[in-house]
Amino acid sequence: MRGALSKVDGVGEIAIKAGDPDFTVHYDSKKVQPAAIVKALIAGGETGAKVKS
Repeated sequence: MRGALSKVDGVGEIAIKAGDPDFTVHYDSKKVQPAAIVKALIAGGETGAKVKS
């Protein structure tokens, strides 16, 4: 997952808790939108990637 997001401009810290399937991606909304982050995750093999509000 980190590899899938490493090339996405605007993505900052990725917060993951051990054993938790959910994680938080901190990003700069002036550079990237959630849909682009999800697209990058899916392209990287995270088939269940989605935005959770």
